[in-house]
Amino acid sequence: MEITRQNKLDRIKSRALELIKNVTIINIKAKKMKLIAYYDWKNDSVIINENMLDTLSEGCLTYIVVHELIHKITKTRNHDARFLTKLISIYDLSNIIKYETEITAFSISNHISRDY
Repeated sequence: MEITRQNKLDRIKSRALELIKNVTIINIKAKKMKLIAYYDWKNDSVIINENMLDTLSEGCLTYIVVHELIHKITKTRNHDARFLTKLISIYDLSNIIKYETEITAFSISNHISRDY
């Protein structure tokens, strides 16, 4: 059975909401772009690179969505101490390294900006 992109996005959204307790609603959109992902402050949405949906593991995609939602709940656009403290409260260091490595490999092979 083929998994549609929307089904995959729905599963990622559900898992992200389980991991981040103080967010109840999220919009996730996939689109073609030269970035990994970003949090769209104006539209309160997580935007992810659609090419990642067919390439990265669901665990990694969930990590990316959680990463972007941490920007929302910490109200920061950078990766300061508040951001990192929240990230480490959700993911242990071994998973952060695993997912960041997967993202970096995707970025390099697809010539996509590593910033997200």
